[in-house]
Amino acid sequence: MGETWAWGLADMVESLDAQGYYGTDAPSTPDDTPTTCRRWCEEVLRPAVAS
Repeated sequence: MGETWAWGLADMVESLDAQGYYGTDAPSTPDDTPTTCRRWCEEVLRPAVAS
């Protein structure tokens, strides 16, 4: 790996740290997620698999 790769990795880690892991403070839970897994499967996954 080159120096450019190392600097890119360092920038990415710094950004993740500054944002709090992809911009969220805490992982989502089923209680605060707007869409349930079942609903997503029915509305997104099923049509994608059927096509």
